[in-house]
Amino acid sequence: MPRSQKKSITVPNPVREGLVAQLQDGTLDYPSENAAWIGLARYQLLIGKPHPITVAIARMHPEDQDVIDDFLLEVATRGLSLRGQFISHVVQRAVSGADQPTEQGVTELVPGELLKMAKAWRRDPERVLKDLA
Repeated sequence: MPRSQKKSITVPNPVREGLVAQLQDGTLDYPSENAAWIGLARYQLLIGKPHPITVAIARMHPEDQDVIDDFLLEVATRGLSLRGQFISHVVQRAVSGADQPTEQGVTELVPGELLKMAKAWRRDPERVLKDLA
């Protein structure tokens, strides 16, 4: 049996384009797109932790996922996700006003906050992106 099997998966265009943009600008230092997808899967295998934020997004209505994916593509192509500053911003917005939120509380709040930001971005992209810069 060969070491690798060719499989086909469906990746939303904005997600793929965001990954490719980060490969092209050097944010991700993989030698190819294929190596990046494998590297991200290996990272998960090394870390071995659940991803409650991305799981929550995966369980959202497909139209809400599309809004988030389009927003994340914009964030990635503008370099706003570098070194975790974007997710830190989302977390800060999600917990503002919360009284000492737990890690679980944060991960429950972040997907909804991300969706709110993405919807606001659709209405007024420059204002939202200015707030992130």
